[in-house]
Amino acid sequence: MDDTIKTVGDLRNLISDLSDDYVIRFEVRRKVPDEELVLRSYKYPYDCYQFDGIEFDDIGVSDKVLCLGVELENLPKP
Repeated sequence: MDDTIKTVGDLRNLISDLSDDYVIRFEVRRKVPDEELVLRSYKYPYDCYQFDGIEFDDIGVSDKVLCLGVELENLPKP
């Protein structure tokens, strides 16, 4: 299974069997460059930032785009 969700249909197929009480958590991962990774004591190759929920931004009807997002005021600690 490809884990990339590119369309509303992809998302619908992925979550069709889930009950409505599942919580949405959005995670952003940043690949750590090798030169930065060697300086770290823990060699996990990603910085991960988690957000509880996704904000609805807009529906672009003409170009069929559903815009969802998260707001970053200050980059959270991984």
